[in-house]
Amino acid sequence: MSKTVSSKGKDLQKIRVIVVEPKNPGNLGAIARLMKNFGLSDLTVVNISRIPSEDQFRAMKGKEILSRMKMVNTLEEAIVGLNVVVGTSGIKTESTKGVLRNYITPAEFSKEMSKIKGSVGIVLGREDNGLTNDELSLCDFFVHIDSSDEYPILNVSSAAGIIFYELSKTRKGRRKEVTRREDFDLLVDRFRKNLENIGYPPHRIAKTTLLFRRVISRALISPYENRVLMGALDCSRLVESQKGSRQK
Repeated sequence: MSKTVSSKGKDLQKIRVIVVEPKNPGNLGAIARLMKNFGLSDLTVVNISRIPSEDQFRAMKGKEILSRMKMVNTLEEAIVGLNVVVGTSGIKTESTKGVLRNYITPAEFSKEMSKIKGSVGIVLGREDNGLTNDELSLCDFFVHIDSSDEYPILNVSSAAGIIFYELSKTRKGRRKEVTRREDFDLLVDRFRKNLENIGYPPHRIAKTTLLFRRVISRALISPYENRVLMGALDCSRLVESQKGSRQK
């Protein structure tokens, strides 16, 4: 008899779990086992330093998932085809100027997930150093788990388990189609070029562009909204170009 996948199971199947440079095969195995516990199946590993042996694979309860995992060299490769990329961070920023690490809780992430019609990546950082600033800049927002001030950093598999549990409670409601990541990246690039065209201070362009990405990505814009914003930026660029031509 064939099994039917529940609506909740289908929701979790659109999630890609991305583990960056895992050093401990035990942690990778624990993450795979937790994925199986909570109905996730898509695992991608970035720049793995040591591939577990066949014996280690067999010893890991999530060996089915490990046997199907995709291995890539960079985070850029791992996020291809995703609509939303969510980083995990052991550091939270209370400052309003903390552009790189504005965070939400696992419960808030689960609530956002219930609104998304599209694929989502959860990026789990290195056991020792987490994610680099360049990797953080590829994420749309971040999940942070509050813990003891004395020892706030959770083991990567423990953090994964908490996030997966919250996602498993997601209730299906009305979904919003989120723009493709490739189109969203074009929008951000167009914004950056507009800043350059209007003479925005060069030393502030990178941070302002990142802030734009963060603000817009939190809105989970639709393909239509992305096109409207692209059109507005194109008009602005054209006006600046015509203004420059008249001044010559």
